[in-house]
Amino acid sequence: MNKRQFLHLTFSTAALWLTTAHPALAQASSASQTLKIVVATPAGGASDAAARLMAQSMAKNLGHPVIVENKPGGNGIPAVQAVLGAAADGKTLLWAMSSMAGMPQLVKSAPLKSMAELTPVAPVVNVMYGVFVNPKVPANTMAELTAYIKANPDRLNYGTGVLSEYMVTMHYLQAAGLKATRVPYKGGVQVMPDLISGELQFTIGSLAPALPQVKSGKLRLLATLPDRSEVVPGVPSLANSGIATDDLPTWNGLVAPPGTPQNVASRLAQEVNRALAEPSLRTALEAQGFQVTGGTPQQMGAAIESATATWRKFIRDHNIPQE
Repeated sequence: MNKRQFLHLTFSTAALWLTTAHPALAQASSASQTLKIVVATPAGGASDAAARLMAQSMAKNLGHPVIVENKPGGNGIPAVQAVLGAAADGKTLLWAMSSMAGMPQLVKSAPLKSMAELTPVAPVVNVMYGVFVNPKVPANTMAELTAYIKANPDRLNYGTGVLSEYMVTMHYLQAAGLKATRVPYKGGVQVMPDLISGELQFTIGSLAPALPQVKSGKLRLLATLPDRSEVVPGVPSLANSGIATDDLPTWNGLVAPPGTPQNVASRLAQEVNRALAEPSLRTALEAQGFQVTGGTPQQMGAAIESATATWRKFIRDHNIPQE
């Protein structure tokens, strides 16, 4: 055996020993490749469910872990702060929701002036919403709900889990000339129990998580938005009641820390679209009421810019104060 053969055998034996005798050391390289997606809602909500489905597909394609970390509450601020403070290496992403575009304008303690400060990666899905009421509310249609709220100004409570739910509800109330009391929550998961118990009378929230409660009779679904959903084909859209919803941003997408190189963002976008092209993932997302989109960093950036403008106009038109 010559010296070169001896060294090769020695290093091969050492590598085998590391991976068998010390599995924790072998996992170190895998851990260093872990991709983390930070979600601003509690586990079990619509955005969390979509993020976890995406993480599973990306992990399979990439060959290393993709984990979801929930940082709910605070109008999305804890989640945004976690990503703002992360390295710009493409290993930490924010599951951005269109409602976050309004956060810098609505929240005095916002950690950024615009969501455009983050690096856009890719749009992922559009979220479908539903108008849900407690069964004790005497309304089986949007017209009946509108009449009931109008007859009881400021006496009905509605819950909101994220800012986008606040926007769509205010849009409905203002368009119909109604007044009701908002009760904010950390996420839609917390809204449902209080709606079922009757502490809340209605809510406009993500469609998918509440459907089991609708099927069991614990809640009543009156309409969907921004349009009809194939998941509940017999339910009319809010637009059918004369409330236009075309301009309401409902996207979920991925963004990275400020300063993330463009080639890194583009590579991540390719992986997002690769995952979304898989029939199994598309079917799973659509079954939960999401509209699959996908796209480029440029399209994600445009979506943020458009949502920011929509929020600015909405806040001005409805005279909504900072929180």
